[in-house]
Amino acid sequence: MAKSKIQAIVSRKCPSCREGDIFTNSTLSTKFSKINKRCKECNATFEPETGFYFGAMYVSYGINVALMFATLFFTYFIFDPENPLVYIFAATIPMMVFMPFIFRLSRSIYLHLFGGLPYRPKK
Repeated sequence: MAKSKIQAIVSRKCPSCREGDIFTNSTLSTKFSKINKRCKECNATFEPETGFYFGAMYVSYGINVALMFATLFFTYFIFDPENPLVYIFAATIPMMVFMPFIFRLSRSIYLHLFGGLPYRPKK
Protein backbone atom coordinates (compact mmCIF):
# COMPACT_ATOMS: atom_id res chain seq x y z
CA MET A 1 0.00 0.00 0.00
CA ALA A 2 1.36 3.41 -1.00
CA LYS A 3 2.18 5.96 1.68
CA SER A 4 0.67 9.42 1.66
CA LYS A 5 2.94 12.43 1.29
CA ILE A 6 2.58 13.24 5.01
CA GLN A 7 3.49 9.66 5.97
CA ALA A 8 6.52 9.77 3.66
CA ILE A 9 7.68 13.09 5.15
CA VAL A 10 7.31 11.93 8.77
CA SER A 11 8.92 8.54 8.12
CA ARG A 12 11.66 10.29 6.08
CA LYS A 13 11.12 8.32 2.87
CA CYS A 14 11.98 9.18 -0.73
CA PRO A 15 9.64 11.77 -2.30
CA SER A 16 9.66 9.90 -5.59
CA CYS A 17 8.83 6.31 -4.60
CA ARG A 18 8.02 6.86 -0.89
CA GLU A 19 9.85 3.63 -0.02
CA GLY A 20 13.61 4.32 0.16
CA ASP A 21 15.17 5.94 3.22
CA ILE A 22 16.52 9.48 2.93
CA PHE A 23 18.95 9.09 5.84
CA THR A 24 21.60 6.40 6.22
CA ASN A 25 21.67 6.02 10.01
CA SER A 26 19.30 6.03 12.95
CA THR A 27 18.10 9.31 14.45
CA LEU A 28 19.87 8.44 17.70
CA SER A 29 23.18 7.74 15.95
CA THR A 30 26.05 10.21 16.18
CA LYS A 31 25.86 10.38 12.36
CA PHE A 32 22.17 11.30 12.31
CA SER A 33 22.70 13.97 9.62
CA LYS A 34 24.16 11.69 6.93
CA ILE A 35 21.91 11.52 3.86
CA ASN A 36 22.00 8.89 1.13
CA LYS A 37 23.15 10.30 -2.20
CA ARG A 38 20.45 8.36 -4.05
CA CYS A 39 17.35 6.37 -3.22
CA LYS A 40 18.06 2.65 -2.91
CA GLU A 41 14.64 1.83 -4.42
CA CYS A 42 14.18 4.21 -7.39
CA ASN A 43 17.64 5.84 -7.78
CA ALA A 44 16.28 9.40 -7.28
CA THR A 45 18.92 11.90 -6.15
CA PHE A 46 18.56 13.42 -2.69
CA GLU A 47 20.95 16.32 -3.38
CA PRO A 48 19.47 18.31 -6.28
CA GLU A 49 22.25 20.91 -6.06
CA THR A 50 25.10 21.99 -3.82
CA GLY A 51 23.84 23.79 -0.73
CA PHE A 52 20.24 22.69 -1.34
CA TYR A 53 19.54 21.96 2.32
CA PHE A 54 20.43 25.47 3.55
CA GLY A 55 16.75 26.30 3.01
CA ALA A 56 15.80 23.57 5.48
CA MET A 57 17.14 25.85 8.22
CA TYR A 58 14.04 28.01 7.80
CA VAL A 59 11.80 24.97 8.21
CA SER A 60 13.77 23.95 11.30
CA TYR A 61 13.45 27.47 12.67
CA GLY A 62 9.68 27.37 12.26
CA ILE A 63 9.41 23.99 13.99
CA ASN A 64 11.61 25.19 16.86
CA VAL A 65 9.59 28.38 17.32
CA ALA A 66 6.36 26.36 17.45
CA LEU A 67 7.94 23.95 19.96
CA MET A 68 9.20 26.84 22.09
CA PHE A 69 5.83 28.59 22.19
CA ALA A 70 4.04 25.34 23.01
CA THR A 71 6.37 24.59 25.93
CA LEU A 72 6.22 28.18 27.21
CA PHE A 73 2.42 28.17 26.97
CA PHE A 74 2.27 24.84 28.81
CA THR A 75 4.74 26.07 31.46
CA TYR A 76 2.89 29.33 32.05
CA PHE A 77 -0.64 27.91 32.27
CA ILE A 78 0.14 24.67 34.12
CA PHE A 79 2.90 25.68 36.53
CA ASP A 80 2.79 29.52 36.53
CA PRO A 81 6.36 29.90 37.88
CA GLU A 82 7.67 33.24 39.09
CA ASN A 83 11.35 32.60 38.32
CA PRO A 84 12.30 33.63 34.74
CA LEU A 85 14.97 30.89 34.63
CA VAL A 86 12.18 28.31 34.52
CA TYR A 87 10.97 29.84 31.24
CA ILE A 88 14.47 29.87 29.79
CA PHE A 89 14.96 26.20 30.58
CA ALA A 90 11.44 25.37 29.39
CA ALA A 91 12.22 27.01 26.05
CA THR A 92 15.70 25.62 25.42
CA ILE A 93 15.78 22.08 26.82
CA PRO A 94 13.12 20.60 24.48
CA MET A 95 14.87 22.17 21.46
CA MET A 96 18.19 20.59 22.48
CA VAL A 97 16.63 17.19 23.21
CA PHE A 98 14.65 17.04 19.96
CA MET A 99 17.37 18.57 17.77
CA PRO A 100 18.20 15.39 15.80
CA PHE A 101 14.50 14.70 15.17
CA ILE A 102 13.78 18.29 14.09
CA PHE A 103 16.91 18.38 11.90
CA ARG A 104 15.83 15.27 10.01
CA LEU A 105 12.18 16.27 9.79
CA SER A 106 13.03 19.71 8.42
CA ARG A 107 15.27 18.23 5.73
CA SER A 108 12.59 15.70 4.81
CA ILE A 109 9.95 18.43 4.54
CA TYR A 110 12.25 20.62 2.46
CA LEU A 111 13.18 17.79 0.08
CA HIS A 112 9.55 16.82 -0.41
CA LEU A 113 8.41 20.39 -1.05
CA PHE A 114 11.30 21.85 -3.04
CA GLY A 115 13.36 18.88 -4.28
CA GLY A 116 11.64 18.71 -7.65
CA LEU A 117 11.04 14.97 -7.39
CA PRO A 118 7.57 13.99 -8.67
CA TYR A 119 5.79 11.03 -7.12
CA ARG A 120 6.32 7.92 -9.22
CA PRO A 121 4.99 4.85 -7.42
CA LYS A 122 6.65 1.54 -8.18
CA LYS A 123 4.49 -0.80 -10.25
